[in-house]
Amino acid sequence: MTIVKLAELFSVIVDDVRKKTGVPAISLKLHQTVAQITIEMCRQISQQTGIKQIALSGGVFQNRLLLKLTSDGLQQAGFRVLTHHLVPCNDGGLSLGQAVVANFGKE
Repeated sequence: MTIVKLAELFSVIVDDVRKKTGVPAISLKLHQTVAQITIEMCRQISQQTGIKQIALSGGVFQNRLLLKLTSDGLQQAGFRVLTHHLVPCNDGGLSLGQAVVANFGKE
């Protein structure tokens, strides 16, 4: 099991706030860091499993910047990236899936 430790990330954010770094700069660094963590975790999992196809899903990937940074980085690392196009990646997609499963057994 791999554990991602975020103490350093939060320390940098707190330091930036104390230095009165602008919110846009802090936000960009946070997004870039989260994308890099995601890419690195995918690389590690790929090395262990051989998987080269990644689905970016869930409410966190409604964030366009995070989605772009992560998707671009994964593609550059040789992954095939799957994203939502017809169904929302958040609770709307979950609800649709539940409705499909609930309707599946009906005649």
